[in-house]
Formats: sequence, structure tokens, C-alpha cells
Amino acid sequence: MLAALVPVIGHAETPPPPFGIEWFLDCPQPELERLDPEVIERTQCGIVTAPLDHAAPERGSISFDITRVGARQPLSRQGALFTNPGGPGLDAGGAFAVHLATVWKHYARQPEWGGTYRTLADTFDVVEVTPRGLGSVPGSRLECRSDEVIVPQEDASEDRSEANLLAIRDNARLIAQACASHPLTPYITTEQTARDLEFVRRQLGELQFNYLGNAYGTWLGAWYGGLFPAHVGRMVLDSNINWTSTFEHASFIVAGEKEKIFDRFVAHPAALDPGVYHLGDSPVAVRRVFMTLLPSVRTALRSNNRYYSDPAGLMGAQVLSRWLSETPHSDDLALEARARAHQFSPNPAIEERAKLMFSLLLQRVREPLQTSMPKPGPLQMSAADSVRTAILCNDSVYSSEATWQRKEAESLASHPVAGSALEARQCTTWPRKNARPLPHKELARLDSLLMIQAEFDDQAPSTGAAWAFERTFPASRVQLKDAYAHGVSFSGVSACVNQWVGDYLAHGTRPPRSTVCSDAQAMQ
Repeated sequence: MLAALVPVIGHAETPPPPFGIEWFLDCPQPELERLDPEVIERTQCGIVTAPLDHAAPERGSISFDITRVGARQPLSRQGALFTNPGGPGLDAGGAFAVHLATVWKHYARQPEWGGTYRTLADTFDVVEVTPRGLGSVPGSRLECRSDEVIVPQEDASEDRSEANLLAIRDNARLIAQACASHPLTPYITTEQTARDLEFVRRQLGELQFNYLGNAYGTWLGAWYGGLFPAHVGRMVLDSNINWTSTFEHASFIVAGEKEKIFDRFVAHPAALDPGVYHLGDSPVAVRRVFMTLLPSVRTALRSNNRYYSDPAGLMGAQVLSRWLSETPHSDDLALEARARAHQFSPNPAIEERAKLMFSLLLQRVREPLQTSMPKPGPLQMSAADSVRTAILCNDSVYSSEATWQRKEAESLASHPVAGSALEARQCTTWPRKNARPLPHKELARLDSLLMIQAEFDDQAPSTGAAWAFERTFPASRVQLKDAYAHGVSFSGVSACVNQWVGDYLAHGTRPPRSTVCSDAQAMQ
């Protein structure tokens, strides 16, 4: 491997650093609750230096991190599995690769299908490549900055005043201007990131590109498959974004999916057992509880999928909203003490969950800002938020601000519980309007795609995944029925899915075109 120098954006008069991979002797510990010492012993990390623009390498270089967990039996090694945990803008720091290798080692002890995972653990490396714009080298990090000031804004679902909508629009324009003007931004695209993966494949000497991608990782994997179909080995795309459409369309279908999830996993179960949940005896009554919450509590409940999709979340929200209305000046300690003494449910498990949800929601209500809102003051975006903006805005063409405002209003009218779930408003004022579409026609000819999808997923709705599936005829799909999950494979929700994915990755055995698993386990 070529040693990489400290990468920066190159200048015409400066010789570019050599492209390649520099492996380190020591690696930082990945952020996981439990680390397997044997897996860590097999883990390497390093820095990749690649062309800033793969179509014009003379323009300079960019660097990003790489993590590789080696096969347990290197002499029997069959290849490598490249991975991406999602995003865009997510840097797992190698934790996803370490997690997969650890899960495979654990699954290898299973009596029925352990042999498949022994094969994977023994004979496949796991490689995680940090997407460009993120990672540990400052000169290659995208961080949007501006001396102009972000003004305070409220949640768009709850405050539809002209003053708040104007603040939201102004902040979105400022974010777009600051990010679009950064010199790295034109090169922070999924196409360039996919070409980074091909660059790494060649550097590692891998004959095929085997891949597991979650969520945005499916969009990235689809880009790679469209650009380099001849090099695709076994590709698993889990929790799919519709790669035959745009990020704007993916945003527009989220609110409807959130509404379905609330009805299926909150309104109907609560109505079937009103003595346990105390939320009403019909789905309409349960929805009414949500809509009569204080706006700040509704915003807190929507802020996390875990709160939103659990009846215990609505139970905690109902009590919190009532107490805040009755005694608006109560301090948090008094509210927490009152909640500990309050009986939410006669069911001990639900009682415990409702008390926890009460505390979490109280904390969210007291926070002055939600994580999705920009912080007031001079603009200082993290690399994660900056890369997310660059990818969303560079990859797709968007409608006008007026269209998005109309879509928000329509979403609130038709999906009042879900609210306005639209993302990437800043992309409506993005200066570049020439996004290259994903080369789907090449991807559609591949017979090596396995799609995994939960029936319910409000981050990557199954309706979008179905459109992609129907337009990629040789692909196979495993759908987990009656499940609410994002990232199904190796998440502990379905042994059936894990068997199909394991058999495909280890042996190339694909399921029939459309396959259903029905053993979903609830994730609480």
C-alpha cells in the first residue's frame, strides 16, 4: 500500500500526495457497549487518500478513514464485505464493522445455522469506509460556517405563523449559501463516494465488491452497482431508500408512513386494552389524546421514533401535558417525584416504560432546541450535518420553497399526528440544479441484489422500497411482515431474515424473488 500524506485539497503548483492507504499500528476503540477482545485484535484502521475528483485526479486529494476487521482464518479467506451503516452524514468510526464481526462470531454458536456464520467470520474481512467529508483529518472535513446569524425558529408542525415560517426560510437559505460556497462541497456527492469505494476495492486487491448497506447505505450501494456492475459480488441493501427517485420524493412520503405506524403500533393496541393503557377505547379516541397534548409535548413526542411508536410514550406524554397545564411553574424535581408516585398502568412492564417515557419527554420539553433545528447565532455546522446537507442537495433536484411550504401544509392537514416530516428544506435554494441521476438502468440488470425491508419503517418507507424493487426485476426481496424496524439484518428482530442474509453472503444462495418472514420480535 502507498503511504498517505496528510491530505488537503491540492493546488495546481503543489505536487499532490500519493494516493493509497496508510494503515496504523494502533486504533481508537470503537464506541460500542461491549467489545470482544478477539475481534478488536483482528481490527485495523487507517487513512485513505483518494482523488478529490475521480474524473480529474490532478485537482488534488481528499482523505477519509477506513476500518478493517480481518477474517479469523486468513489462509482460508474468500473476500471482504464492505459496509455502510446509513446516513448521510453518519460516521460510525469503524463501530459498524466491529459490530458485524462480533455478531457473526456470536451467531456462529447457533445450533441450526451457526455453520453459515462460522464461514462468514472465518473467511471474510469486514471493511467500513468513512464517507468523504467526515473522518479524522481536519483538512478533508466539510464543516459549513458563516458569520451570518441563524435566528431562533420553532417547530414547523406546531408554529405556522408567518414570522416562524419566515425564520425557517431565512435559516434554510443561510445554510444553503454557507454549505454551497465551501470548496469541498462540489465533491461531496454519493457518486464520488461510490467511486471512493471502488478506489478502496482496487487498493485492497479485492476481485469483487461484496456489500451490506443500511438506509442511505442502500442509496450508496445502488450508486456503486450502477457505476460498476461488473465488479458487484453479493450486495445486501437493507431498509431501502427508493433509488429510482429523488431524496425530495423520499421526504414527501415519510409523514404518511409515520401516521400508519402510529395507528398500527399505538392507536389500535391502546384501544384494544383501555384498562391497561388509559388512552381511550377506540383509535379515534387515542388519536384525540395526541392532538390535545400541549404543542411542546407533541413536539417532544415526535422528536424520537422510540417515543412516537410506543403507547407508553403517549401515556407519559398525556400525564406530562396535563400536569404542565395545571401547574406550569412546577420544577422538574417535583414533576419527577410526582411521576414516580403516579400509577400509569396496572401492567408492571407498561408502568415501568411509561415512567421512563415521562422522564425522557420532560427532558425533551425542557431543552430549548430540538436536534433537527439549527442553533441560533453564527452558523457553525458539524461535519455530520454539513455532509448530510451536501449529499441531500447535491444528489437530487428540488422544488421551490413555495412548493415545500405548500407540501408542509398539505402534510399537516392529511397527517396531523405525524406532522410535517419534510427534510432538506435548504435544498430548495441550492445554487446547483444539475444533479446527475443514479444510473439505475445498469443496476436493474444485476442479478446479485438482495433487498431487506420491514413492513413499517418511517425513515425508509416500504412504499418507496417497493417502487425500487419493482423497477429492479432481477433483485430478490425479503420483507419482514408486521414489523417496525429500521436496519433489520443482525438487529435481533428476525432469525428468518438473518438466515437468508447469512446464506446469501456466505454461499450466494438467494431467496425467491419475493420472500416473507413472519417472526418479527418487538424492539423496545
